[in-house]
Amino acid sequence: MAITVGPNKLSFKNKYTVYENEIICTVGENEFNMTQNPTITTDDSGSLRDFATGSIFKPYITTVGLYNDNNELLLVGKFAQPLPMSDVTDTTFVIRYDQ
Repeated sequence: MAITVGPNKLSFKNKYTVYENEIICTVGENEFNMTQNPTITTDDSGSLRDFATGSIFKPYITTVGLYNDNNELLLVGKFAQPLPMSDVTDTTFVIRYDQ
């Protein structure tokens, strides 16, 4: 294959197959509605800060981890922007990765 851009010509002969996998993850409306961020606690006892105990507290999802049956972390996905979790509807993520 050859590509010409202005006075330059680039040619190559290579082919690489990339396999894409897709996993659909659904989080129930009452699942994962608490943050894992350690700064939400006031001390070592695990007491939550005042802002996290009210009904207006809404955590955001920034990272998704996929685990195998042995609870071993296989894949980590990071979102471009934090996504708010809903406590009234299920949330579905489509995770795509290349192999």
